Parts: sequence; C-alpha cells; structure tokens
Amino acid sequence: SCSNSPRTAPCQAALFQMTSFLLWDNYFLAMEELVDAGLVKAIGVFNFNCKQLDQLLSKPGLRHKPANNRIESHPYLPQEELIKFYQSKGISVTAYCPLGLSEDRQNFSAVIPCLFLQVLIQLQVQRNVSVIPRSVTPHHIEKNFKVRGYLTKLFTVLNFTQKNPLCHE
Repeated sequence: SCSNSPRTAPCQAALFQMTSFLLWDNYFLAMEELVDAGLVKAIGVFNFNCKQLDQLLSKPGLRHKPANNRIESHPYLPQEELIKFYQSKGISVTAYCPLGLSEDRQNFSAVIPCLFLQVLIQLQVQRNVSVIPRSVTPHHIEKNFKVRGYLTKLFTVLNFTQKNPLCHE
C-alpha cells in the first residue's frame, strides 16, 4: 500500500476506483502528480467501460494514460469486447474474481483432467489478461502457476467466446 512514510518503498502501481464522474478528473490529476513525483510507476483504473476510457484518453493535457483496468472476468462474464478494446489501446487488463461463482464447477472438473480452478486461471492468461485469484496458502499459489494445456478442451466445454447455455439460463 502507499504511505506517506519516507521509509516505504514507492508503490509499483496506483489503482483506484472512480466512483463519481464529477470527481474523476481531480482524482486522475492527483494520480498523475504522483507519477511525476516518482511515487508510483503507473496509474490503473477499476471497472472502467469503453466510454469512460475514451473520456479519460481525450482529456486535454493528459500526461499518463492508465496502464491497467481491473475488471471482473470469468467464464460467466467473459467481457471479450471490453478486454479487446483495452488491449487495442495498449492498456493491460487484470481479472478479479476469475473463477466466477457456479455450481457447475464439479461437472466441468470431471471433463478436464486437472484442477478446474487452475485451468480457469490459465484461460485468462492465454487471453493476455492478468489474474488475481484469491490464494491463501503458498501451496495453493504454487499450484496456480503449474497448469499447462487442456485449454482447447476447456474452450469447447465452456464455449467461452459465445453465450454458454449452461451460464445463461
């Protein structure tokens, strides 16, 4: 976290949610000043849609475009268009809640011969999306990095880029 203490190392990225469009301009200006002062390396936004990003990028005097947009993305909310839009602007995307919430996980995990939750993480990585799953133990974190393969079969099962009848009942 960021701190005013001189002993605190500079933040690697500043991530904030703009809750009011009336104030976003002031927030972003303050974040740009932190980048200029060397206190943060990059500015990130949270749950920005395409219109909000376009408004931000067309801001007169913009010195630092956002480096990342953190959004909810999982098989039940893939957000393909939003992810492609951000990536086309050179802005990375981070998926929070990448595992979704579903009773169908057990059904899918029977089809995929490895831990289904790990495959969902790898699915996002294949889409060039950073992932921040909730991991509590070092063993669990290590397992999340070990998944390889099985993605073709997973795409077939989930029908990830189209509406999935299992997801849209």
